[in-house]
Amino acid sequence: MRRSAQQGYAELSHHAPDGAVSASNTDFVNSRLHINDWGAVSSIPENDPAPHLRAASSSYLNHDGMRVDDGRYKAFLQDAAAVVPQPRIFTDPLHLLAYGSDASFYRLLPKAVIKVHNEAEVQGLLRLSQAHKVPVTFRAAGTSLSGQAVSDSIIISVGYVGKNFRRISIKDDGSQVTAEVGLLGGEVNKLLAGHARRHKLPISYRIGPDPASIDAAMIGGIVANNASGMCCGVAQNTYHTIADMRLLLADGTVLDTADESSRKAFLQSHGKLASALSGLAREVQGDPQLAGRIRAKYKIKNTVGYSLNALVDFPPDDPVTILKHLLVGSEGTLGFISSVTYNTVQEVHHKASAFVLFPDLYSACDSVRHLKSSGVASAVEICDYASLRLAQQEFVSLVAELGQAQEGAAGLLIEVKGETQQQLQQRIEAAQAALQASGVRFGGNAGAPLGLESYPFRINAAETKVFWDFRKGLIPIIGGSRSVGTSMMIEDVVCPVEHLAGMTADLTALFRECGYSDASAVGHALEGNLHLVFAQGFRTPEEVATFGRLMAGMADIVVHKYNGSLKGEHGTGRNMAPFVELEWGARATGIMKRIKAAFDPHNLLNPGVILNDDPAAHMQFLKPSPPAASLIDNCMECGYCEAFCPSRDVTITPRQRIQTYREITRLRGLQQPTQEQQQRLSQMEDTWQYDGDSTCAADGMCAVRCPVNINTGEFTKQLRTAAVDGLDAAAGAASASTSSAWGSRLAMMAANNFRLINGGVPLLLNTVDFFHGLLGPRLLEVVSGTLNKWTNHIVPVWNPYIPKGAKAVSAGLSSPQASELPTQAARATQSGIPRQVVFLPTCVNRMMGPARGDDRYSGSTLEVFTRLAEKAGYQVIVPQGVSGLCCGMMFDSRGAKKAAGLKAAEAITALSLASQMGKLPIVIDNSPCLAQLKSAGLNQQELKFSLYEPVAFTSLFLAPGLDFDKLPRSVALHVPCTSKQAPGLSEKFVALAEQCAESVTPTGIPCCGMAGDRGLRFPELTSSACQHIDLPSNVTDGYSTSRTCEIGVSNAAGLHFRSILFLFDEASKPKPGFRETAKELPQQQVGQDGKRPSLTTVHEAGGAGGGMTSV
Repeated sequence: MRRSAQQGYAELSHHAPDGAVSASNTDFVNSRLHINDWGAVSSIPENDPAPHLRAASSSYLNHDGMRVDDGRYKAFLQDAAAVVPQPRIFTDPLHLLAYGSDASFYRLLPKAVIKVHNEAEVQGLLRLSQAHKVPVTFRAAGTSLSGQAVSDSIIISVGYVGKNFRRISIKDDGSQVTAEVGLLGGEVNKLLAGHARRHKLPISYRIGPDPASIDAAMIGGIVANNASGMCCGVAQNTYHTIADMRLLLADGTVLDTADESSRKAFLQSHGKLASALSGLAREVQGDPQLAGRIRAKYKIKNTVGYSLNALVDFPPDDPVTILKHLLVGSEGTLGFISSVTYNTVQEVHHKASAFVLFPDLYSACDSVRHLKSSGVASAVEICDYASLRLAQQEFVSLVAELGQAQEGAAGLLIEVKGETQQQLQQRIEAAQAALQASGVRFGGNAGAPLGLESYPFRINAAETKVFWDFRKGLIPIIGGSRSVGTSMMIEDVVCPVEHLAGMTADLTALFRECGYSDASAVGHALEGNLHLVFAQGFRTPEEVATFGRLMAGMADIVVHKYNGSLKGEHGTGRNMAPFVELEWGARATGIMKRIKAAFDPHNLLNPGVILNDDPAAHMQFLKPSPPAASLIDNCMECGYCEAFCPSRDVTITPRQRIQTYREITRLRGLQQPTQEQQQRLSQMEDTWQYDGDSTCAADGMCAVRCPVNINTGEFTKQLRTAAVDGLDAAAGAASASTSSAWGSRLAMMAANNFRLINGGVPLLLNTVDFFHGLLGPRLLEVVSGTLNKWTNHIVPVWNPYIPKGAKAVSAGLSSPQASELPTQAARATQSGIPRQVVFLPTCVNRMMGPARGDDRYSGSTLEVFTRLAEKAGYQVIVPQGVSGLCCGMMFDSRGAKKAAGLKAAEAITALSLASQMGKLPIVIDNSPCLAQLKSAGLNQQELKFSLYEPVAFTSLFLAPGLDFDKLPRSVALHVPCTSKQAPGLSEKFVALAEQCAESVTPTGIPCCGMAGDRGLRFPELTSSACQHIDLPSNVTDGYSTSRTCEIGVSNAAGLHFRSILFLFDEASKPKPGFRETAKELPQQQVGQDGKRPSLTTVHEAGGAGGGMTSV
């Protein structure tokens, strides 16, 4: 029987009377812990104010932990299959666990995860939610920090669902942008910047919010949490920069606030809701005391509760505008936001930063007050003494006497901007004047103060980057150094700037009193916004009780002593829901409950978030962080890695691999598991084989975005190694690799007979190509696809861009024996080719030739590089025995470490001999192979700075001797993952390509998902990773430095990609007179203008600054 709206909401609207037990005085010291079947920890206080919410029951109650399936979920899911295809409805244990956590420290296991592709599907699910009284929670990227993106009911996910929810429209001048909720905030800014460049606009724009997670957080979460950041403050957050919104109400009704007909239809169909909002606005505006409190609260950052400022900022007769602003920061509890239109803010390109030391926090905070009053600073970040101690040498060298700073010292990172250099200089001087006017001492030692001139504003981008990298890296540094088994916590409190010093001092003292010796205080000082960062465990009653005491003490200090906000930008979530009334008072909280009732009378939209009558809700379902493996134990589960993962749209992400493996490890370690736990472990291990292992490209791009540098791909390869070697049966059970020692023996057999593979693969490719020409592509695709399924993905799936076999490498190009090298060098000098380079044509390029129809393929990479090198006066040497050489990657990616090590050692030995122990530069034609050799470890010290991939070598060594003529065509560029991970190399790719073609367009994807041949054996991985390629129609061909990547991207883009060496060769010619000048320096690597610094300097420049990072 369905409950009435009043009955359904009664549970939520009840609140404790004055004097009742609340979140701030609930006793967690004498509490007991309850650990559920999924490992989540709950603290049951001795004076439990809501025991009925924690009692075991077979009856359904709309409260976390009490939503048992009384038949409603079964019925809901049956009906949902008619709205969303069954493959996108997940109920298996692994996916439930993967979506049971966000970036917070809460874990709630949903009954199902449903990935939606459009508004119609969301609308259908909302109607089912109403019909079956089943609560739903919306989730985008899951980077929320307060537990607002988890639920034990139904998760509706719009994050990483292919091209869906990713449309964007930019106004001609860039002043407005309409974006769907599945786009990353950073993506939107890049598209805005690209729009300005493409249309040569005088002004570039960006969205106002600038959270630290902007490259991982999606628009949906940024809006739903009213996220801000370092620079946007209050004035540029979503609430103040939103123009319009398209949303779905709880009953599935669509409202587009930019569309007049939609607004009229809403007012007609939902007059009761509109009237309620207008009535609330009149009521609040008619209460001067309440209206004044609301205005005062929103002068500072505040994301606790609903955006009550909407009731005072807009006239009561405009309920649509009120509604639109109430949705901002509502955390999915009032409706589903489909897209938003932002009024963008101008991007100012002239910037300067200074890092100023102070002897104590009070001096630093007093200076902030003066900077705030001056209005010239765009950002001011504060760092306490604990933070300053973490500074690296590069940062220390830029900040006067930082190394001698006394305990208690603090620092301010100050940024000013100007539309012109002149305006920037004026603002620098104004900021310095404001600092001087504060009258405080500067320097980290009160007994030896320094003048303000010791802390100049720096305009040099490299220097300011050091400052901001330090600030942004503080939280990762703290997170990476925490003890195993703990979670990293980030509290987010705000007060008026004039009280920042006192609040910081009081909170720091509270943390010390509670035993948090590792806590650091950093934050957005210009807004009075402080982040307290610390490690927290939930392993013992004492740890949990201490956390409860800390939360209560913090709430008391921030709210009662400093009239501040308990959350400035991280949202209320579950973390602060029990404290909403403490901060706002009964009157304002009552208004919030009436807002919730008007929008969601049955309490079905993300219940328990923002408003929660359980005073102990913030201490329930705490997420464990059990040790699993040393490579991943420091994972903070922040989700920053996910945007770069090629499997994000097809299976799971690096964060989810770690989350699920942690649970697999926990279940394996149980001494007396229940039958249900044993069954769940088995199911998770089975699902892991495909989702966790097989579709992991192991490309390492996750480490690029990871704040603590975790390479989940390397962890996956460790599991594959354990399975191949037969060392760990448990690891093998969770790995799709061969699970016994014969896999290792087979790999060694292949490694020892590699010449046979090198000669056999071209024959096989040529045979397949013959049938391609004879039968056409479709039949080969069908046959290979069938064989792929029958052989459990051993046989690759053929596509039209799989190449023919390559011709054998000419023996005449091989390097001489070591004893012949001096003689050959003399002959080379006499013949007018005084410079030499060792070139390794990797096995993939030795075995694979051109694809059918690739008319611009003009020889092997060796032949092309030889032509290119000769133009610049270089002779090419090929290592002896090249047909048997391999970097070992094909073995390493499958977990065959012994075979990989053998082949890497052979290759390094051959390269050492050919390069005269590193005296000659070495070029590896396939970028991933270079990375593999470096990761294998170079015992030969001499080779560390001698190895290059094609772009780095061409840029440093060949380009000075070449003239480039732009070819009259548009080309695409795909930078391989390993090259993206090399500092500055992506930029060199683009810069050199732009010298060779009229138009160059990067593919724009982080990784193609090929991962050697994995993308052929699991083509859905590459298809998913490459789906976001969007090239102009006039692009004719593409270039890269990875042969397998070229195959995958070619198939996705529908045009031929080949080595970028072909482009360099086609567009270049010898620079007149260069070779004659260079002839005077025999056996020398010549740099710019024919001049050559020392050999070591050249190699270091290429190896560290211009090529792959050195080992």
